[in-house]
Amino acid sequence: MAFETVADKKTQPFPRLSDRAFLAGSMALFGLIILAMLFASSLFMNSAWATYDTGRFYAMAEVIVNGATPYLDYEDPKPPLIFFTLTLPVLLGQKFLGGLLLVGLCNLASAFLVMKIGWELYGRSAGLLAGVLFTLNIGWAQGYFVMTEPFAIAFVLLATYFALCGKDRHYFLAGLCAGIAVGFKQYALLAVALLLLAMYMDKSLRKAPAFLAGVFLPLLAIFGAILAVYGFEALNASLYWSFGVAGSYIGEKDAGGVASYRTSDPLMLAANIAMATSMFTSMIIIGFASAFKDRKLSTAETYFLLSAAGFALTILIRQYLHYWVLALPFLALLCARLFKKDR
Repeated sequence: MAFETVADKKTQPFPRLSDRAFLAGSMALFGLIILAMLFASSLFMNSAWATYDTGRFYAMAEVIVNGATPYLDYEDPKPPLIFFTLTLPVLLGQKFLGGLLLVGLCNLASAFLVMKIGWELYGRSAGLLAGVLFTLNIGWAQGYFVMTEPFAIAFVLLATYFALCGKDRHYFLAGLCAGIAVGFKQYALLAVALLLLAMYMDKSLRKAPAFLAGVFLPLLAIFGAILAVYGFEALNASLYWSFGVAGSYIGEKDAGGVASYRTSDPLMLAANIAMATSMFTSMIIIGFASAFKDRKLSTAETYFLLSAAGFALTILIRQYLHYWVLALPFLALLCARLFKKDR
């Protein structure tokens, strides 16, 4: 954790707590919030509008478990990792409960990472605030349903930590985590580009080959395993449905035969965007205001700002609330910046 002097600790709301006790209490708080949110989301497990994507994910997982061929016997425009991950609860006979447990563990890891990053940059109280803001607000973004985003953001945050925090930077590990994130959600490619930009700003671009090697290694392993087990046709289909379908998904109402629920009415599109952003207006205003109030941004803070903006703009492609999960940790860190210990 970040070094704190006695004077620093006196300004903290919990100056008598050791770092270990503070961490344990914070994790207990995150755990309680996550359990409450998971219970609330479980009440909607019979709702088609809340679990449409979840149903498709499990349909593909069952294809895999039953020995059929993914992407040929069933099609869905997502990378493979979410489907293979969900084979575990299918095999255990606890689809929704097992899936919710996996999502809860991912959210707990993400909350810890948000707090850890905020703690190192701004002090432990600001880090705790960032973790709480993230943990609460992803409830509005369907972050407690079985979606790809909770899995992807956990690895995006790991990549962020390895690349931007600590005395020693671990760019290969950062790339490895970013590659795994892409294996869950295509939009994680944005984090790859932004981390390369951060490395350039940090004058560490010479480490880019190690970072990119880390990115490609898990993707080669994932798609190589599909080739080895299912053959070339399945490999081509998996690559198409993971990345090749992007053009029709972004620009058309139908992505390779899978309904994408895109509206062509400009007024309806504007209304959908307004509704989707309204729940996060306060965080957006506070987070971006913190960046523009004091424009001396560090490399990490510039990365947070660009990540928050970049992932938030995916709402223009589809007005789905769960897309916000990818932007929220960076908005939370920008909000916590207002409370850094030297203010």
